[in-house]
Amino acid sequence: MTSRSSASIALALPALVLVLASPALAQVRLGDQRAGTTSGQFLKIGVGARAEGLGEAFVAVANDPSAIFWNPAGLASMQREELAISHVGWPGDINYEHLSWVLPARRFGGSFGLQFGLLSTNMNETTELQPFGTGRTFNYYDMIAGLAYARRWTDKLLVGAGVKYVREDLGTDVGGPSTNSVLFDIGSIFYLGYGSVRIATSLTNFGAEMRPSGDYVSPYTGEVRSYDGFDPPIMFRYGLAFEPIENERQRLTTSLEFNQPADNSLRSKVGLEWQWQKVFALRSGYNINADELKFSAGAGFLARLGGTQSTIDYTYTDGGSLGGVNRLSLGLRF
Repeated sequence: MTSRSSASIALALPALVLVLASPALAQVRLGDQRAGTTSGQFLKIGVGARAEGLGEAFVAVANDPSAIFWNPAGLASMQREELAISHVGWPGDINYEHLSWVLPARRFGGSFGLQFGLLSTNMNETTELQPFGTGRTFNYYDMIAGLAYARRWTDKLLVGAGVKYVREDLGTDVGGPSTNSVLFDIGSIFYLGYGSVRIATSLTNFGAEMRPSGDYVSPYTGEVRSYDGFDPPIMFRYGLAFEPIENERQRLTTSLEFNQPADNSLRSKVGLEWQWQKVFALRSGYNINADELKFSAGAGFLARLGGTQSTIDYTYTDGGSLGGVNRLSLGLRF
C-alpha cells in the first residue's frame, strides 16, 4: 500500500465512521421495548468461530463459507470450492451444528452457497400443575436449510441473495406445535477504491409472519384457539472493514459494524484479526452495548495438503452470568 493510499484512507475513514456511528449514538437504546416479540430466536446464534472471534463484526469481512449467514454477497469473493462445519456449545446445554458449502459457478458468473443447521437439546417436561417436572423428557430441534447466490456485479461491488426454509420445534414430542417458514437474505459489499476499505450491508431473516401450525385446545375448558403469529428475527447489518497492514508476512483486518434487530436496540461491534504467514491467526472482538456476550477471542490454523487447504478455528465468548460459549469450526478448500 502506498503512502498516498494510506493518507487517503486516513482522511476517508473518520468521515465514514461518523456517518455510520451517528445513528448508533442516537438510537442505541431504541427498540428495547420490542424485546421478545419475534419468533425463530435460534436464527440469532452466530455461525462460524472466525466470525465470532471478530465479535460478530463480520458483515464487511464475510470471505469464508459462513458468509451465507452474515452477508451472502461475500460468497462472490470465493473462487474455490469450500466446505465449513461449525459447532456452538450454547448456554443451557444447547448445541448448534451448522454446515455451509460454497460452489463457484463460472457458467453463472458467480458462486452458489448451501447451508444446513440443526439446534438441539433435551428438556424436562413441565406443566402448570407440575412446574418442577413430570418425570418425562423430550428432544427439541430447530432446523434451517438454505440456498444463496452471489456475484461480482462490478470490479468493486459484490451482491448476493438467499432463501432458506426454517422449522422451529415448539415441543412436538409432547403434543406441541411447530413453525415452518421461508425467509430471505440479501447483502452487498462495496470497495471504495481507497486501499482495501469496503462498506457492506445485509438484511437477513425477512419474510412473512411465523405462525405455529394447528390449534390450541385448553385442557380445562376444551376451548379451541388458533395460535398467534410473530415476525421473524429480521436483522439489518451495516459496517466497514479494511487492512491497515497487508504484506507477504502478515495481515491485520479491522472491522466496525452496527446491527439493528427488529426486536431490540441497535448494537455496535468491533473486531480485529491478525494473520501470520497465512498459517496462523489471532482474533478478538467486542460487542460494545450488549448486556452479555460482550468479549470474544480466538485463534485459527491453516494447513495445506496437496491442493487442499484445511482450517481449524476456535473462539471463546465471555457470557458473564450465562457462562462461557465455546465455538469450533473446521474448513476445507479444494
